[in-house]
This record gives sequence, structure tokens and C-alpha cells, in this order.
Amino acid sequence: MGCLIMFRGLGPLDKEPQLPVAGIPVAYFNKEPISNSEWEEELKRKYGQEVLLHMLNRKAVFEEANALNIHISSDEVSSQLKKDMLGYDSEQAYYDEMETQLGLSPEDVATEMSYRLTLEQIAISDIHISDEEIDKYYKENGDQFEARTQLQLSVIKVSSQEEAQDVLDQLEQGATFTQMVKEHSIDVSSRDQDGKIGEVEWNDPFLPKEMLDAAASLQVNDIAGPFRWDEDYVVILLTDIITEEQEDTKQIRESIRKLLALNEAMPLTELEKLLRDKYDVSIVAYRGL
Repeated sequence: MGCLIMFRGLGPLDKEPQLPVAGIPVAYFNKEPISNSEWEEELKRKYGQEVLLHMLNRKAVFEEANALNIHISSDEVSSQLKKDMLGYDSEQAYYDEMETQLGLSPEDVATEMSYRLTLEQIAISDIHISDEEIDKYYKENGDQFEARTQLQLSVIKVSSQEEAQDVLDQLEQGATFTQMVKEHSIDVSSRDQDGKIGEVEWNDPFLPKEMLDAAASLQVNDIAGPFRWDEDYVVILLTDIITEEQEDTKQIRESIRKLLALNEAMPLTELEKLLRDKYDVSIVAYRGL
């Protein structure tokens, strides 16, 4: 999964929050009003420095991008977001995680991704990577660029092989997988999700090899087992096979070119500071930024 340069609750710069008038209470505690000015002061104290710095970074970065004629398209943003979503159960699961962990809406995530990609392009704008360097990297690391296949699995985990076999027998006789999960599975985390453990890769080192090897040979809706999983046993259901779109040769070479260039570029936080200095940023409210 990729890494977004993000700050909690920050959206596009042109979206101004609608705050109450200063004299109007924003809340009450034990019938005592909490004023808008008190609220704003607390927000500034806790988040003001972080938010101000991020605002200034964005202004400096996009000013430099305009000077260098660097523009990130919505297709580029969407493409990178799809890569970052790999490993999540679904697109919605990814956005739910961004909302829970960082307080970001889908629009916020796209905005921050555009910023990150713009900053990266500035960082590598004057770095040349030769075709020979790309060829060498691809020869040594070509497997990184193969289209990944993920298996969407559901499991019924029980404490003995005998019970696992009994579950299989009941499934063969017409019991539903969901029913067996509710009645037999001892895995709390997946039991509440109808047995779903999400999308896994066929070579996941944290899952039983025998189970994954068998799953890789199944067709969608096939059931197999029992398999040993630590001290327990599982019966599995393959619910989907997801293969990501294979990049063409040109896309792969551009990905390698960018990767190698970023390895040579200065750290992005240093670049942000350099650009703030270049555009004569002057911070009055906070010192030491």
C-alpha cells in the first residue's frame, strides 16, 4: 500500500468551513455555553501549526508546479489510488479506513493524492534516469511488476479435524456456508462477517501454505478442507478471484523511472521547506517551522 501525505480533516483549499458567529455558543456543558472564540482558540492551539504549515506547503508546491508546467490529471490520481487500495477488501473498505484513521472523505483523499503526486514530480523534474538503469532494475526486479492475483476467502474455523469434517459433510448435504459459520466457527473476527477474511495473495506468508495452494486451484464458490491452521482446522470457501490489470511495457518503464528518480531525489519534507524558502514564506503566528 502507498503512503499519502495527509492531515486530519483537510479538504481542498477553496472549501471554507462554515463557523458560527463569535458570540454564538457552539455547545453547552452543564448549561454553561462554550463560545465560538473558545472553540477556535483550542483548535488553533492543537492543530493550528500543522494546518498553517500544510496550507503554506500547498501554496508553494502548486506555485512551483505551475512554473515547471507540471499538472497531475484526474486519471493519474485515480490510477495511484487503485494501487493504494490493493490489500483492502474493497474500495469502500479503503475509504472507510481513511475516514476512520485520518478523518478524510473520498474527496479529501483525492486532493491529498494530487498534492503528493505533484510534489513527487517536482522532486524528480531535473533527475535523469537512463534506459540502461531501467533495464537493469527490471531484469533484477521484474516480478514486482507482474499483475497480482488475490483470492477472496471465507473460512469456518473449528478446534478439531473431526468437527471440520462434520462441517464439510453438512455442507455437502445442503447446509449453507453462512449457516455453518454462525453455528461452528470459533474465529470471532471473521464469524461476524459470514466467515470472510478478505483478499489474500496465494503466497501470503502468514497463512497456511497447504490452504493457499488448495485455494489457488479452486474455482469460485468451491469449498475445500479441512486444513490445519495453527492449533485449529478450517474449511474454506473461495468467493472471488481478483487479478489486477497488467501494466504495459511503457507504463512499467515509467514506473521504474520514477522509482529510481525518487531514490535519488531529496526527501519530500526537505523539498517542501526549500520551496517555502524560495517563495519567501513568512510565518508570524508560529516559530520554528
